[in-house]
Amino acid sequence: MNYRKDKNGNDLSLLGFGCMRFPMKDDQVDVAAVQEMVDTFLAAGFNYFDTARPYHSTKSETVLRQTLTSRYPRERYVLTNKLSPTFYEEEKDIRPLFEDQLRECGVDYFDFYLLHANS
Repeated sequence: MNYRKDKNGNDLSLLGFGCMRFPMKDDQVDVAAVQEMVDTFLAAGFNYFDTARPYHSTKSETVLRQTLTSRYPRERYVLTNKLSPTFYEEEKDIRPLFEDQLRECGVDYFDFYLLHANS
């Protein structure tokens, strides 16, 4: 397994789990399949997960909470989320959006929070 150290010296797997395209079943995210994928990913030694509010019409964060953050200790994974311009109009909207993303993901913090370019 190849890792990179983050600024705090923690291991960050070079291969990440992107949450943009989860498997679907009957027009819904197949949560059972995602759970199996998350379990397999972590069991193989990987730890980096990447999500964003627009993924799966805002459902990606909730599915990640169901399959990862409610089931594994926080120190077991590295989580990135993104600030998507389509979800705020003014600067004052950013903090409530960020706090909602934390709630939807079921975490107290994100390891990385990036500006997401929707194109």
